[in-house]
Amino acid sequence: MATRQRFQVDGVNHAVQVDESTQGVLTVRIDGGEPFEVDATTSGVPGLFSIIRDGVPSQAYVTREGKALRVLVDGRVFILGPVGSAGRGRGAASGMGDPPGKVSAPLAGVVVDVRVKEGDTFEARQTLVVVEAMKMQNEVQAPVAGTVTRVSAVLGDRVEKGDIVVEYDPAEE
Repeated sequence: MATRQRFQVDGVNHAVQVDESTQGVLTVRIDGGEPFEVDATTSGVPGLFSIIRDGVPSQAYVTREGKALRVLVDGRVFILGPVGSAGRGRGAASGMGDPPGKVSAPLAGVVVDVRVKEGDTFEARQTLVVVEAMKMQNEVQAPVAGTVTRVSAVLGDRVEKGDIVVEYDPAEE
């Protein structure tokens, strides 16, 4: 039986259709696009799911954030809000909801990799820092292209959700 939901991600509305097969595999179609299969099971830890998509295993961690769902998967943070909730919560990838020129940690954890230094240029969605939380490595990505002006993240240090890890000057468009 198919279920249909409408969500908002980074201010953009999306229609999601999910069909469950007899084997428990889900067929998902987003905005009428090509369907893809997902095998998702709970792991015993509240909010933690094991996922297999196109034969590739992954994990997702889901928590409530007000009326929205905060989904952390493959190092990216998604806020799935009800349609009409524009402007609330963080954006599609870590750093998307931060003020211009700053990238913050999307969750509390330990810095396990710093991939940029002051003066480096980077592209939009490039990984700047990796934070480990709950044995998962979460890539903190740049929302836009730019040049690093300051790196606050220190390898091995603990960061809290919202701590600024990198400051930058946006690239000229």
